[in-house]
Amino acid sequence: MSKLALLGGYTKGWQEIENDTPADENERSIQEAVLSALSGELTAICNSETLVVLAGSGTSLGIKDSSGKCPAPSMGGLWEEVKNLPSFNKVRGQLSSTPISNQNLEHVLSDAQSRHSLEPSNSDLEAFISEAESIVWNKCNFINETSDLVTHELFLRKVARRSTRLQRTQIYTTNYDLAFETAAQRSRFNAIDGFGYGGQTFNGASFDLDYVRRRPHEPLTLEPNVFHLLKLHGSVDWNSVGTEIHKLYDSSKPANPALIYPSATKYQLSYQQPYLEFMSRFQIALRQPDVGLIVVGFGFNDDHLTAPIEAALRSNIGLRAVFVSPGIRGTKRSTTFSWIQQLIERGDRRLTLLETTFDRLVEVLPDVPSREERDAYAERLADGGAKF
Repeated sequence: MSKLALLGGYTKGWQEIENDTPADENERSIQEAVLSALSGELTAICNSETLVVLAGSGTSLGIKDSSGKCPAPSMGGLWEEVKNLPSFNKVRGQLSSTPISNQNLEHVLSDAQSRHSLEPSNSDLEAFISEAESIVWNKCNFINETSDLVTHELFLRKVARRSTRLQRTQIYTTNYDLAFETAAQRSRFNAIDGFGYGGQTFNGASFDLDYVRRRPHEPLTLEPNVFHLLKLHGSVDWNSVGTEIHKLYDSSKPANPALIYPSATKYQLSYQQPYLEFMSRFQIALRQPDVGLIVVGFGFNDDHLTAPIEAALRSNIGLRAVFVSPGIRGTKRSTTFSWIQQLIERGDRRLTLLETTFDRLVEVLPDVPSREERDAYAERLADGGAKF
């Protein structure tokens, strides 16, 4: 079990939670009180009128295959693959040495793309960029029928099965893989992803559609197990066809994958369709008067996503948020994490920092009963408990 440490308005500094029950009675009572306060805060976030989840690469790194290995690539792993390409050796002398010595794949690709835009006839640069992007697609296309997605399935059951009187949970992810889609299929959730009901062509208007259940002689009712899935950087099953984005359903590789690859152009590309649709909805959601935000596995290294979150923290007093990362106190953490910690230490009770993994977050997330269930229970009590 992963360790857990937290900082919030209900703790006196960072509070570490031991995996085993402390022997000391005083420590045990403190730990129980902190966990109870954390559960209450997470419950309040999940019961917000608008619930937004931003899931980064950390939510995929723990997925295991049938052999018990974790095939999800890290940025370091992708760099190891790319630097061994013969095409990289051909262009190495044309690229800046600093990104290469820092082993920063994002900056190396940015450098190569910038130079190729100035020299479009440079076939060596073109070949390297194409092969590097192909590695990214292949390494991120690792989800299959043997993938262990129990944690993702449980996460959906805890955050996406909400009262239909509330807004649908919005899960935004920077990941290209199909973890959330596959988990939704296995756990009988419907994901509204911009492609309609099993459609092939992206249409942002489909986010305004919903799922209802029709029963004989009964009014239409909204389905409870529905959420919005918005893939901020694209997906391994998306293909660009002219100005359209098509979704493939046969597990084949797209002829022209619709991905925002790791490079400095992410900010500009995120304001083109269909990514503009996602960014617009992300910013609108963060401005809602009663919004809960869960940020997990995201290191705040993408400026186009960091900016709207920081703006919401500054201006939206109706926002409550929890930020989850195993490196949230590390020496290499982002300046955003440091700023959020300062806000908490100055008395901002809206915010919580959790130093832990996605798996452990899912463990401590409470099973929040939907409002319909609570209302029905209250009605039964009002009737004297005659019907249960």
